[in-house]
Amino acid sequence: MAIATSHRFSSDDLPVEAGRYRLVASPSCPWSRRVLIARRVLGLTEALPLSMCYGRGEDGFWELTGPDGEPGTDAVLGARSLAEVYAATPGYTPPPTVPALVDTTTGQVVSDDSGTLLFDLATAWWDLRGAGAPDLYPLNRRNSTDAWDEWIGKHINRGHGVATHSKDEAKAAAAAQGVLVAFDVVDTMLARATRMHPSREGGMTLVDLPPLSSIVSIGQFLCGTEPTGSDIRLFTTVQAYEYGGRQSYPGSEAPQISFWPALSRWFRALEQRPGWVSSDERGALGL
Repeated sequence: MAIATSHRFSSDDLPVEAGRYRLVASPSCPWSRRVLIARRVLGLTEALPLSMCYGRGEDGFWELTGPDGEPGTDAVLGARSLAEVYAATPGYTPPPTVPALVDTTTGQVVSDDSGTLLFDLATAWWDLRGAGAPDLYPLNRRNSTDAWDEWIGKHINRGHGVATHSKDEAKAAAAAQGVLVAFDVVDTMLARATRMHPSREGGMTLVDLPPLSSIVSIGQFLCGTEPTGSDIRLFTTVQAYEYGGRQSYPGSEAPQISFWPALSRWFRALEQRPGWVSSDERGALGL
């Protein structure tokens, strides 16, 4: 993370206050898309304003946009480069990253951790949610979501990043193989839960399986009949894999997501749900 302390929304840290914070994100970044999905489906688009980045500026860092939507100075943050936003934050170490949550009363980045932002928006911001918004971290599924979040982060989220960005060929190849085997596992578990044929069962013997607390709750989605934050965490990485990432895997182009039938069905179902893919994200992904 780019800042020394990524704060949390709680009684002894950040107060929840509509309009006080500004989310800086990019539709081309899977870590940003986690938070963008949560912001939309939870009905927090007015309570949490947004500044978008679509590419890199002359300094090589994320570039903000002006009022016309083109690269320029953000009217609220008064900055063109994300580095300028981070520069006011104590404990900042380059490079600046997205998503970034800015406290507009101080101009400082108070959080740059997509996982905790996703969780906090779904829980601490509960009272500001829109009508009919889902519960992404239900208390009666918290053991399951915690277990899935940890397993997905270890075996898929971080592995995909290494597979597509590491300059160490051996590390990239090992990470890529780990992601593909983890897809085998998720596909098998979804297939068994939804009475599909588990065509990729071999992967169950090659990697540490998710804890029992996650397995017992799986249904159409990872934790039952409705998507949770765990589904969001997996979805944006599968999305990054399917739309460009797999072509960067070491050796040769990795399989399309359709190679895993149950995982593919899960993914396509979420793609069609309102709020899960915005027009900006479709453009960034080349859809």
